[in-house]
Amino acid sequence: MTETLTRRERQVAEAVARGLSNKEIAAEFGIGAETVKKHLSTIYSKLAMTGRVMLAVHIARSIDAEQRPAAAS
Repeated sequence: MTETLTRRERQVAEAVARGLSNKEIAAEFGIGAETVKKHLSTIYSKLAMTGRVMLAVHIARSIDAEQRPAAAS
């Protein structure tokens, strides 16, 4: 489901999952806090999420699933 996100949206979502605030995310990526808010609004809309905790859990699960070896067929 995170494949619908742009590269920057994915970076912002992963930063949220790491527990960073909007201000910290803005500083990390050299963007404004308002831009972070806009990215988050778009992310929530695309993923049908309602907040940071929901997003953080989703991203953590996505990363975990990506790192898990594929089951043998």
